[in-house]
Amino acid sequence: MTVVICVYNAGKYFRSSLRSVLEQTYQNLEILIVDDGSTDGCIETAADLLSDKRVRLFRQENATKPVALNRALDLMTGAFYAIQDADDISHPRRIEKQLQAMLDDPRLAAVFCGNELILDDRTIAPVFAPKDQAACRRDVEAFRMPAHDPTGMFRMSLVGDLRYEASLQVAETFDYILRIGERHPMIVLGGCLYGYRILPNSLTRRAPAWREQFVTDALRRACERRGRRLESVFPDRHANESRSNNSRSDNNIAAHFMNSVVDQRQADNRLAALKTGLNCARLHPFDFHYYKALVYALVPLGLLSYLRRAALTTSLETRR
Repeated sequence: MTVVICVYNAGKYFRSSLRSVLEQTYQNLEILIVDDGSTDGCIETAADLLSDKRVRLFRQENATKPVALNRALDLMTGAFYAIQDADDISHPRRIEKQLQAMLDDPRLAAVFCGNELILDDRTIAPVFAPKDQAACRRDVEAFRMPAHDPTGMFRMSLVGDLRYEASLQVAETFDYILRIGERHPMIVLGGCLYGYRILPNSLTRRAPAWREQFVTDALRRACERRGRRLESVFPDRHANESRSNNSRSDNNIAAHFMNSVVDQRQADNRLAALKTGLNCARLHPFDFHYYKALVYALVPLGLLSYLRRAALTTSLETRR
């Protein structure tokens, strides 16, 4: 079992990220780290952890994340591999639970899990509802990822022939997961097993137009694989874009909060849902889009289900 960590200037967060993998309840791991030309000394901050016999470190000149991921796939020895972003946190039983799901059903090519956000060192907005194979298939058919991409674990016997598209400097995992889902079944485990860190100075947050061109390329590739044209599947895709400028800048983080509120309401935890909605509104107090999660927390469940169905039919949520 291999855990792949691609690192580029992860700063002070790399050490805690690596530690969260080393401290997994499942210990029979190969931890393959590809340093993609970091210049901030983040690798050195974890020098003592790198001495663990399970860790293999490879360095290269900066060549973008998909190139680093492909190098990892060429170097790894495990029958399964999981992704770990270099500034994120895996909960202790993440690998154990995902691997067990893989072993329980040899048809599965991928197993994902729920995740929370780490924002200003606060852990908020957990998403934890499970999805079965049919639900994941519907997501893929609708050009959506079933779950947040770095929560994925993959079976090499089914996906070993695939590589990440090097031309997609962003959205490379979106493209990769859609290709897997078009060919093989996948599921999302119930439970929140991963913490995704939101950094306000990240490139995708500072340059939404730059990111969008790669998302569009990934969608075009998916349409072509299915014998369709992007323009016919998504006519005037941005003409009726209801999201605000803030939402486009932060890759629609409000959608994650809305998903979290739905999960908490369905788990009958209305107080937690209310806190999640308030946390979302605080991100941009003068932008109505960030109040939608709070609305979800307050309306009756029947109306919430209606609003959610309406939102899913009018939006495409491609979460990074």
